[in-house]
Amino acid sequence: MDTVLRLPRGAAIAAEYAAGTRSFAAGFWFPIGSRHEAEQERGFVHFVEHMTFKGTPRRSASLLSREIDRVGGFLNAFTDRDSICLHCLVPASHWRLALDVLADMAFFSLFDALEFEREREVIVSEILAARDDPEESAHDHFLAAIWPGDPMARAIAGEPDDLASVTRAALYDFYRENFGPGNLLVTAAGPVDPADVAAELSSLLSSPGFDGRPIASPRTEGTPRFATVHGYRKAAIGQVNYFEALQLDPPFSFADYHAFAALNGVIGEAASSRLFQSLREEQGLCYSVYSAFSLGKSELLWFASANVSLGKLPRLAAEMGRILDALGEKPLTEEEFAEARSRLLGSFEIALDDPDFRMRRLARQVLFANAYLTTDETLADMESLDFAAVEAARLRLFSGRARARFAYGRRTAAAARELGLGAVDEDGASHGRT
Repeated sequence: MDTVLRLPRGAAIAAEYAAGTRSFAAGFWFPIGSRHEAEQERGFVHFVEHMTFKGTPRRSASLLSREIDRVGGFLNAFTDRDSICLHCLVPASHWRLALDVLADMAFFSLFDALEFEREREVIVSEILAARDDPEESAHDHFLAAIWPGDPMARAIAGEPDDLASVTRAALYDFYRENFGPGNLLVTAAGPVDPADVAAELSSLLSSPGFDGRPIASPRTEGTPRFATVHGYRKAAIGQVNYFEALQLDPPFSFADYHAFAALNGVIGEAASSRLFQSLREEQGLCYSVYSAFSLGKSELLWFASANVSLGKLPRLAAEMGRILDALGEKPLTEEEFAEARSRLLGSFEIALDDPDFRMRRLARQVLFANAYLTTDETLADMESLDFAAVEAARLRLFSGRARARFAYGRRTAAAARELGLGAVDEDGASHGRT
């Protein structure tokens, strides 16, 4: 297991050499996300993400994009509940350009007043577009139902009313406080020596333009309270998005992640999984069905989801429930375990051809444990995964644990009664069981 290297001004780097690839990926990560925002800061992190593309003293907004576009690269960013990342993918020969552009954006954004007002309207449009997307809207309401009142359930971009009250001065102060080098994690992967990447970053961070911003105090992130809600939210869409979910509290390890990943492949991640084969292939109850999990320092959230017509919803819910109940009662077969481990290894080896995947993998591990497994260590850990470890994960997740159940979409009182799901209010409050 490797630890991060320290750079000037308190920054950190985790990088790996990706032999045989022709591109270079870098990410500038800050460990602050929507869950860390105070009430008066809702949507701030995502707003900062947008403003980093709006110009610096050295580059206009258009030049930031053009410098990467003209070498065939890709420049983007995202905000999630735990972090924000500015990232770039370029032909390997232009790796220094990628680091320079990212550093310029991360630390020297101007937050021009006209650009601020323009981008406020852009984000409001983004929020409204997300509301018009049935699957995205369903997922947001699902999180609001299972994490009632918790910061984890907030919309990452905030709400239009939140955006209306933001001032340029307040957002810029937030940026200056939380986006200093002392809070930066850089991850990178490509056919470049990690020592050269560290040296280039050290040079950039030692330049006289930095004014020594203080390291921001860590934001709190307790384990969210999970509600085993049985809820149904009516929405004017063509189908119903149906969810079943479970949460585990820490502690977790890298080995736990691999065991849960193998287990999830058996349940619903793969085309050969139990949910996909039964609900779609054998019974034709839906087009889309899958299961997924996210594992962080404060919780593991696992859920299954399907899109289904209102008429077939009761059958689908009953069959999904039967499959998930069985996971708490009977062990996996040896064949299922062997195929899950083989799939885990194979998919990881395929993903190693992508430097962007490698860059993100490093960041997620460092943000999770302040350390990371090398590629060889990860492969060895997957190869050593045994039946007992996956069985322990199955029992930990499904044995005797109540599940949340939530539906979003077309609704009738009869369907809700048949499923035992109570109505969910506009504000997310449920009248079903918790």
